[in-house]
This record gives sequence, structure tokens and C-alpha cells, in this order.
Amino acid sequence: MEFILDRSIKKPIYKQIAEHIEKGITSGELSPDHPLPSERALAKKLNVNRSTIVTAYDELHAIGLVVRKKGSGTHISTDIWGIAHKRIPNWGRYVEDGSFLPNLPLVQKLRIETQKNKMINLSSGELTPDLFPSDQFTSILKENPFDEHLGYGHPQGNEVLRETICKHVETYKNMKVQPDSILITSGAQQAIHLIVQCLLKPGDTVAIENPSYSYSLPVFQSAGFRTLLLPVDEHGVNPDDIISFQKKHRIRMLFLNPDYQNPTGTKMSLERRKRILELSSEYGIPIIEDDPYSLTSFDGKIGSTLKSMDDSGNVLYISSLSKVVASGLRIG
Repeated sequence: MEFILDRSIKKPIYKQIAEHIEKGITSGELSPDHPLPSERALAKKLNVNRSTIVTAYDELHAIGLVVRKKGSGTHISTDIWGIAHKRIPNWGRYVEDGSFLPNLPLVQKLRIETQKNKMINLSSGELTPDLFPSDQFTSILKENPFDEHLGYGHPQGNEVLRETICKHVETYKNMKVQPDSILITSGAQQAIHLIVQCLLKPGDTVAIENPSYSYSLPVFQSAGFRTLLLPVDEHGVNPDDIISFQKKHRIRMLFLNPDYQNPTGTKMSLERRKRILELSSEYGIPIIEDDPYSLTSFDGKIGSTLKSMDDSGNVLYISSLSKVVASGLRIG
């Protein structure tokens, strides 16, 4: 296969070489039956440094087109073709290059092991099946036959549901809100995704609790944020740590789970809540309050959420039905 390198364009030489070889592989001009030229031989033929060929081969290896075999050189991969001799995408590469990182291996292993051995998966914070209100749902549906419109609804979510949520948070959490200020999402995790995508950009600094909810961490990592870890003690996050971080870094957002924090179970003290709200107003740092658990207290008492104490509009409040009704409903 003839290589024609154009040294007058901005495209790096190694990329030109990699593209030439890729074209030869996909067209069938380069056969998997024969190894590719050695790095030294190809460098001499093209009059380039050997490191350029190494980089080109590394590029092809990264996208799954070639395999590097120690002692026998570089070969065209035999795993890239389907039965009909059509190119198969390198899905592993796509996953690695995607905007959102895959779950951590530990998280994947936990899910597999708990499902296989019928163990309780504490990482998801899910109710036991015995506590799901199946009988209540059956009764409600019998008394109120489903006659809802099945097309696209209001972009913020069903209006009756939003009105009901307004009454709920006012009754139980002392939060007076209007339906227009509520957005229904597919669970609380989607709400976090939307906040990340719409209000922040790669490189922003966010402060989160340490330890924090395992399923939220990949969201921040995937988005390219700089994360500052706020230690959690028996009273929650210490406001002094926020001050210390703010002096060294410009915090763009605080992500907090003040009530029965996951995974420590701690409840932030009222004094610290007040101080953190003061710091939010002083520094202009928005707070994302994740509150999936406040309704699950043993004594039935619900303390003041950050949002209920927020007089400045600095807090974005997230909650869901996952931990108190049914996670499968996916309503956040």
C-alpha cells in the first residue's frame, strides 16, 4: 500500500499514517494474514522517526484495529469483522470516550454479587420488597380508573402531580412553593444530571461530602469537574471546611445530603445548616440539597431542610419517591 504524506498540512504525520493504514484495512488492501511492517522498517520507508510510527500504531491499537504481539510485531485484528465481512464498531472504545464514565468496577461487582446471592444491597438505599405499598396501589387504581392522556404532557411534568407535591412539601417540610417552580424528572439522579449539564461546565469546582453517594460520584467525574471533598462528622459537614476551600479555590456549587446522609446516616445539626446558608449568601455559592430520606425518620419527626430555611433562593432542592414509595416509579 502506497503512503502519501502531506507535510504541508496541520494534521500530524502519525495521524496521516494511522488513517492510511485504517483505509487499507477497511478496503481489504491490507490482509490480516500478514503482519504490518515493523516500526523500524516503516519509519525508514516513510523517512520519519520511529516514535511517529509507534504513535500511529498505538492509535490503531486504541481503536481496536490492530494487536501488538511482543516478538512478532503488529498485526491486523481478526475481531473487527462480522460474518458478512462488515466492520464491527469497537464498543469498548466508544464507552471509554463517551461523555459519561461507566460505573466503577466496585459498583458493578456489588450489584452482581447482591443479585446473585440474594443479599441486601445497602448502596442503593432501596426499600425491602415487603415494604412496597402494592396493596395501596391496587386499591387506588380500582377506585380511580386510569383515564389520563398518553401523549406528551407539560414539559415540567403533570400539573396535578406538581400541585400535589406543593401541598406535600408545605405540610411535611414547611416549604411553600408554586407548581411552576417544580420539575418532574425520572428519579433524583436525572435531576442531578440536568443540573450538571445546564448550570456547570468542565473545569468548575464543586464541593461534595466525603464519603458521598456512590452513584453520584461518576456524574461529577464524567463532567470533568474538580471535586473538593468535605469531611462528614457526627454533625454533618463542617462550615469551616467550606470557608477553607473557598479561600483556596472558587467553589461553583455545593452538593449536600443533610438528612440521614448516604452512606454515613448522619443528620446535619441546625446550627451548621444556618451557618452554611449564611456562607452561601456571603460567597454567592448555590447549594444543591439532595433529600431522599427525611421522611424515613424512626420517630416520624422531620427537621428543617436547607430549602425551608432558605430566604435568598440559593438552594435547589431535589427529592424523589424512590426511598419512601417505590424506586421503580422513577419520579424525582
